[in-house]
Amino acid sequence: MITKINKIGRWVVCASLFTIYCSLFTSCSDMLESDSSRQLFDPALDQKTDSVFYAYGIMQAIQQLADQYYFQNEMRGDLVRPTDKASIHLKNLADFTADATNKYDSVYLYYKVINNCNYYLAHRDTTLKTGAQNVVANEYAAVATFRAWTYLQLSRQYGEAPYITEPVTTISQINANTGKTSFTGILESEAQKLEELKGRFTEDQISVPTFGFATNTVISVGRLNWSNTDKYIQPRRCFIPLNIVLGDIYLELGNYPKAAKCYFDYLRYTGLHVGSFNDISVNYLGLLDTEFSEYSPIFKNFTEWPADYNENANNDLYRQGDSWTESFIHDALPGDVISYIPMATNYTTGKTTDIPATFGYNYYGTERQSSIQAESFGFDCPKTEDIQVVPSQAYCDSARLAQYYYKVELTKTIPQYWIIRNMPLGDARAAIVSQGQGADSSYVYCHKPSTAYIPLYRNATVWLHLAEAINRMGYPDAAFAVLKNGLHSELVNYRYEEVYLKDQAGNDSIDGDGNKVLDMTQSHIDDKYYLTPESYEMLTTTLPFLAQANSDIFKNGVRKQFVGIHFHGAGAVEDIDSPYRYSIVVKAKIDDIYKKFGLTKPAEYTKDDYINAMEDLLCDEYAMEFAFEGTRFSDLRRLAIHKNQSGIYGGGFGDKWLSRMLQNNRAGITTQNCYLPYK
Repeated sequence: MITKINKIGRWVVCASLFTIYCSLFTSCSDMLESDSSRQLFDPALDQKTDSVFYAYGIMQAIQQLADQYYFQNEMRGDLVRPTDKASIHLKNLADFTADATNKYDSVYLYYKVINNCNYYLAHRDTTLKTGAQNVVANEYAAVATFRAWTYLQLSRQYGEAPYITEPVTTISQINANTGKTSFTGILESEAQKLEELKGRFTEDQISVPTFGFATNTVISVGRLNWSNTDKYIQPRRCFIPLNIVLGDIYLELGNYPKAAKCYFDYLRYTGLHVGSFNDISVNYLGLLDTEFSEYSPIFKNFTEWPADYNENANNDLYRQGDSWTESFIHDALPGDVISYIPMATNYTTGKTTDIPATFGYNYYGTERQSSIQAESFGFDCPKTEDIQVVPSQAYCDSARLAQYYYKVELTKTIPQYWIIRNMPLGDARAAIVSQGQGADSSYVYCHKPSTAYIPLYRNATVWLHLAEAINRMGYPDAAFAVLKNGLHSELVNYRYEEVYLKDQAGNDSIDGDGNKVLDMTQSHIDDKYYLTPESYEMLTTTLPFLAQANSDIFKNGVRKQFVGIHFHGAGAVEDIDSPYRYSIVVKAKIDDIYKKFGLTKPAEYTKDDYINAMEDLLCDEYAMEFAFEGTRFSDLRRLAIHKNQSGIYGGGFGDKWLSRMLQNNRAGITTQNCYLPYK
């Protein structure tokens, strides 16, 4: 049940929590606004109450960073392109020619968040208690996580920067700190600080703060200009869980076991203590349908579907609405979103965003109804013709050529099994892109940016980053399980297993050639079964998703709480009879990599080949799952660095790979020259 409120004790939530904070306590509204030497005081950092307003003040600084964070990642990736109407700032980001005059290149905005965090962390008394309960720990951990997240984003865009952990009061003090620290040095230090908090506080104490309110409490932050409904936010989703950011830092640094452990810790704790499986599942409505949009330009050229394709019949197991798109609706509880930056409903109530307008949505207009028929689902934000950013050809091609796996029928023979066919019908997640009709048919819209929420993390992010870490740990088949099945109790059914016949004494039976004899009735040795004994052992011990102790958390039932993430766009991939199989899919990707990069094929592919190819499959999944959410450049850079570090294909392969991925942006972009100018 969702509790909606407009007042929280002293908090009069008539517009934006973040704006209200500054109207109540102006002392931290902008700690780097000028070169003033005035001393800044927080009203009550040594008291049990009121520092909550300081925490929300930090979030206001994050709001001011939101557009820059989004465009630096999205425009410098390969999934969008600027139109003729795009600003020079967006165009220069896209072709890697941005200089110090660019609107979206300001380290000041990063340091504004960092400095507010530094001030809080330096002055907040963390020993305050009510009875036996520490009333500060959750909030303190949340602010430390904000700082770590901000340094992570800063290091991704600039490579190296001044590392400042004490509060300063003027811009000149930061400018005076001319020494720069490498991104690895910054992140190693931030990881150590978060680890210290994990060692100091309990799991409950490092979970995101709720300030005593119910898990599903939502707060009105104002009414939309063009709608009769309020916009609501959920306070806990305005914070970022510590273990997720720590996992991302370790993933960035290439410490894959520690990264995977952090993601596991987050998923286990959340599954055990917060809400229901919806809080960790990527199939949060219980049943799931993949749906092609009749308005999408990516699918519009399909004139002949397979004769045996019937969406209603073939997907009956999953039909209950198009739940994947529920993550991109105008709602306080959007789908599987863990953390977001919510923006104000209009210019008078708080910080607004340019992101919807850039993609052709008049979010801050007063038009009551859209005149353009575009989406067949979701959020009907008023649209404009002034579209500055559209999907790139690379995104459209990837979506259009993707295989779709559809069920045909259940055999009448015993044992029964599904006949599952696949064709390049496209990735159904591209339905998030739509095209106007009639006179508006030349306009293409990306649905995700229309809501004025900037998602930072979703459940899918955690699971896919976990898969990335597991893959680099040396378990590509376990990483594939995240795409095909999900990590849950039923995964044991996909384990590759050799069982041998026993003689009367209980010993292995031996044939005439001295070989052990397989028990073919119990062995699972064809390519339907892909999870190796080594991976199964790892998933029951090192990362115990499949351990009995966690069986009540990571379990599946009739309603399929957990599914493989690739299902979101590709249909029936999880079935054991599906042709979406590890041996087939990963080998095809290896073949493609050897062809694209002109590599000489060996007599037999190595495990490193499989790990590298599995990483590319995850990169493809990031493209379809997270397109237009503001993460792409960071994902590409991280993967390229890890490919370089692996030394595969003669070394430096990550730079060749990144240059190819970004070839339509600008030729020759590598992990050395991809950074923005520091100003």
